[in-house]
Order: sequence, then C-alpha cells, then structure tokens
Amino acid sequence: MKYMVIFAGMNGNNCLLHISSFLTALLLCVLTDAQPGWKVDWNADLNMNGGTGDYLPFWQRTGYDGIMPYTSAAILSAGADLHYEAPSGIYFGTGANLVGYARAASPWNRKGADGLIDRLYLSAGWRMLHLDVGMKPRVRELGDLSVTGGNLIYTGNTRNMPGVNAWSDWIYFEKGHWFGIRGNFAHYQTVDNRWVRGTMIHNKSLAFKVALGRKVDFEAGLDHWVQWGGTSPETGVRPSSFRDYIRVILAQRGGAGATLSDQLNALGNHLGREYVRICWRASAFTMHFQYDMPFEDGGQIIKTEPMPDGVYTLNFSFNDRKAFVTDVLYEFISTTWQSGPVHDRPATEEEMTKDYGKYVYWQDPDHHYYGRFVPGGLDNYFNNGEYRSGWTYFGRAMGLPLMIPFAPDDKGVTMGVVCNRVRAHHFGIKGLAGPVPYSFRATFSSNWGRYSDKGEGFFASHPKQLSLALEVELGEQVTNIPLTFAIGAYGDFGKVYRNSAGLSLRVLYGGSFRRP
Repeated sequence: MKYMVIFAGMNGNNCLLHISSFLTALLLCVLTDAQPGWKVDWNADLNMNGGTGDYLPFWQRTGYDGIMPYTSAAILSAGADLHYEAPSGIYFGTGANLVGYARAASPWNRKGADGLIDRLYLSAGWRMLHLDVGMKPRVRELGDLSVTGGNLIYTGNTRNMPGVNAWSDWIYFEKGHWFGIRGNFAHYQTVDNRWVRGTMIHNKSLAFKVALGRKVDFEAGLDHWVQWGGTSPETGVRPSSFRDYIRVILAQRGGAGATLSDQLNALGNHLGREYVRICWRASAFTMHFQYDMPFEDGGQIIKTEPMPDGVYTLNFSFNDRKAFVTDVLYEFISTTWQSGPVHDRPATEEEMTKDYGKYVYWQDPDHHYYGRFVPGGLDNYFNNGEYRSGWTYFGRAMGLPLMIPFAPDDKGVTMGVVCNRVRAHHFGIKGLAGPVPYSFRATFSSNWGRYSDKGEGFFASHPKQLSLALEVELGEQVTNIPLTFAIGAYGDFGKVYRNSAGLSLRVLYGGSFRRP
C-alpha cells in the first residue's frame, strides 16, 4: 500500500486551538471505532544523587532529558501515560510527568527546592503517521549507551521544549520493504532565560532506507534546525511574520527588517546534521554503523577532510538478550575541523564583479573585508552571533553533550558554549549479570576550546578528561520487593572537570494495565 505524507506548518496564536480541535475530532473517530483497546503506564520514583565535588560527575548529570541537576539532590517524580488504539490503526495518547527537587544551589539552579513539568503532551495518529503536541521526548534510536543517542544535534540532554511535531515511522512503498522514507516537520518554543527571549525553533527532516539484500539496509537522512524570531536586547523584535517563517523553512535570506548578517546569509541560526547508517543482521547479532555529520549555517555540507567532523558509531546488539553481554558500542567523535579556522578567502575576479542582486561587503572599498570572499569556515558549532545563547536550553547543550556551555550569568542566561572543538573516544557495554541488568560507559576526550580563543587560555593545552559510569538494576526477581532499585557509580578524572566520584540510588515503583 502506498501512502502520501503532507506536512503543514502553523504559526500564530491560534495554532494550539486548531490542533486541539483536530485532536478532539480524531478522538471522537477513535471512540466510535469498534473493539477499542486501552493501556495505562504509570510510574513514581525517588532519585538520590551525591558526589565528592561541587558538581556531580559528567555521566551522573548528563542526559535524562535535562532533569538531573548539576549538584547533589533528591528528586521525586511521578507520571502516567494513557494510550488508546483502535483496530483501524488510529490511536490517541496523552501523558504527564512532574518532578520536584531538593538540591544544592548552583548557577544552573539557584533555588534549593523547586519543581518542573518534565512531560505534558497529546498525541494522535494513524498507522505510521503521528502528531505530538506539547512536551514529549523523542526516541533515542541508538539507545542510552551512545553519547548522542544517534542524533548529535538533538540528544535528549536538555528539558523537553513545548511544540508541535508531525512525524512518520518508516513508510514502505513495496511489500518487500526494499525502499522506505520517513520525516518530520516541527515547531518549538523556548521558555528559558536566554539572550534572545522567546526564540522559536523550526525543525524538519527527511530520510530514506534501501534494502541491499535480505540482511543489509542502507539509510541516509538530513535533519535541519533553525533558531528564529524572539526579541533581542540589541536589535529588538526579530522578524517573525508568516513570510519570515517561509524564509526560515526554505533557508532564504532575510528581508528588509532583518540584520545585515541575516540579509547576507539566511534568516535565523541554521544548523543540522546529515547521516548515513548501515544495518547488518547476522545470525547472532545486529550491527549498526553510523556516521553523523554536523553542518552550521553556510559551512560546508559536504566535507572534504580525510576524517571530517562528526560522530562515528559502531554498535553490536546480540540476539541473545539474556547473555552477559547484550550490546557493545564504540564511538569516535571529532568536531575540531569546523570547515577550517578561516572564515574568508581572497575573492576571485568573478566574485568581485558579479552582480549578486544586493549589497555585499567584499565589493565595498570602505569595508575591511573588501576583496575577500566569505564562503564558510569557522563554523563555531552551537554558537551564533545573533542568537548568542547558541544551541543551548536551560544552560545545557541541546546537541552533543561534550560541548561545554558557559555557566549562566546572574540572570540565568547562558551565552553559548565555551568549548566546541572536541576529539573523543567513547565505549559502552551492557548485559545481564545473572538476573541483574548492568551498563558501563567510558568517555575519554581532548578539549580544544574554540577557534576564536586563538590557542590561548584554559583550553590551549587541550586538557584531557575521562568520565566513567556503571549502573545496575535490582528488580523484584532479586529483592522479592515490588520495587526496582537502580544504583549508579560515576567518576570524573582529568582537568576539564574536577576529579570527583558520585553515587546515585533510584527507587522506582510503576506498572501498567490494559483493557480491551
């Protein structure tokens, strides 16, 4: 069966009203369908974390959708998810999760006791087509062993943003599943304190999969993100009309109301990733190899270096899920090139004389860039001159967590990342030690700061860092208690973060029930 996917973007005050009406109508269709099936999942857990340093070790506070604080804390959370699916494939879902804290204060959390809404959403869909409204985490395709989860731009390292996401599972056009596509179209709203208040985020992606045989699949995709709109303390309200939204979607230059930079380049802060993935299903295991490559604004999308920037992932998942080793993962991470340290070059005679249709500064004799063409380079990942909080949210990198953000100022505003040139090796393994699930992660990195530092300051010596994590789960089959105890031990060793050790104890109580 063939399917056609049409995505429409909505922007404005009436967006949520339109979406709520759609979901209500869809729910009515679901409730009139025959033989409904309900599922409710619920959870309540207490998480206690402590460490020997002022801040918890890297792996103790990284990930977890930005819930884990930087400092020692006791965390209580509770939530539930309701899911209904009809025989026709139509479904409806909703869920919420609340989190409360008692923790030591830090620049990232100035209150000793407070709380947040981690998850709050409505979902609906039909077969492979889905619509999420609200705050809902995305799936980590390569699992928790990976530093990025399979997406170096949006990793699950920060709190969930409110927004609308229309997306699809793999849609196959033939019975043999030899060719398939998937994609998404999304709009999000930031709600943290940042340099450009009220920044909006546009996202879209498209990927395809080809079966190269019965056991081998090849997959490739493009994921595009844009920060746009909002109110800047320097330039005021930034362009945010529907016409500007179209410019953002199409990566077009800004109009008359945009800054000079956005008029010369593209409206907003554009970034994203390209990836290729090979999946091989052997008799005893499934192997995934993925290359995940970032791009930033006008930087090169097709890299030419022998080992271009990106995350190289090799993952083995064994078919025996009760073995001592069920999954093994290795990742090499490099973001040191960034299309080179030079953002400009001498202009050619053609570039000096070509009519670009508008003013450009390399043709202006009074400008210091006269005679030099700016094609890209100095990509400066996760930083931007217009959106100075960069690719951060609530003080954390939204993408690769090895990028180190500046600490928030006294107003809670983070001004981008202080280190975005990183070279790292990461190893992960998990399995079952008898009835006890375990996982181990080790990350060794060299940290090079930014090109703008010009080899000076703290990162001039390329300081090294080793971060470790060992986690186990003790369930009812071990304790004979209807609770799950998750225990973690963590450590940081190096010069980037102070040497420290940390322990965590998580007590989980949850379950689910179904009703046909």
